[in-house]
Amino acid sequence: MSAVGPILIVGATGQQGSAVLRALQAMPNAPAIRALTRSVDSPKAQELKKRGVEVVKGTLSDVESLKRALEGTSAAFLVTLRGVDGGFDEDQQGYNFIEAAKAVHLPYLVYTSVSDATVVCGVPHFETKAKVEIALKESGLRHAVVAPTGFYDNFPRKSSMASFFGMGLFDAGLHGAPLQMVAVDDIGEVAAQMLVDPETYAGRHIKLAGDELTMAQVRDTYARVEKHRVYKAWFPSFVLYALPYDLRSMFTFFATKGLTADVAALRKEFPIMRTFEQYLRDKAE
Repeated sequence: MSAVGPILIVGATGQQGSAVLRALQAMPNAPAIRALTRSVDSPKAQELKKRGVEVVKGTLSDVESLKRALEGTSAAFLVTLRGVDGGFDEDQQGYNFIEAAKAVHLPYLVYTSVSDATVVCGVPHFETKAKVEIALKESGLRHAVVAPTGFYDNFPRKSSMASFFGMGLFDAGLHGAPLQMVAVDDIGEVAAQMLVDPETYAGRHIKLAGDELTMAQVRDTYARVEKHRVYKAWFPSFVLYALPYDLRSMFTFFATKGLTADVAALRKEFPIMRTFEQYLRDKAE
């Protein structure tokens, strides 16, 4: 990339942020990385420092801290999360970051949203991410959006009681419909590529999925990899009413509208994208 400043990673110790950080550091000409953290003295922050990462203090609820963290950076990776920074809504986290980015003239930003999010899709945490996408478009900031589907990582690496009940719950919510999913590490690889190549990716919105499977197919994939029969629980559909509204509405969206990433096209553009079976086999090694 043309700029020489560090890349700021928000959520560098979380799922997606840490995956992006690992992918950036594995590049042949790895860029300098700066990580945003609430405490520069925490064990996780200290571990980042040992890996050569510059750690700076800041939160998505504090615009001034974001300005300081962004000063001199060439790009940034932004992930917003529910229930952080004292309950700040995800959309407000995004607005704060955009305000800070504009103030310091950030050259380029990659935002991780969610596939098929709109402000009227009926899933609260999808809608807040869609609002941030709109704010980014209106901000004039040079940016790209990576929009993952579900995570393979929500399922354990080996069949277990957790997968038994997890597949059963998902099946009850999906009513047999397939679910698009992707590995978090693969999100990191794609987002890292987007961060270091704004000439190619600025302005793009990439829905990200590596596979599309029903829960019966997920069960069968476990069985192929582990070479033994695998079971999943059965739950009546009304069990979903015990879930928080946000999760319940997400399952309804998955079952009735579905996610629309072009899996075949993504595999051509990003050969690192793995199927669920490849993901399980990699984890088993």
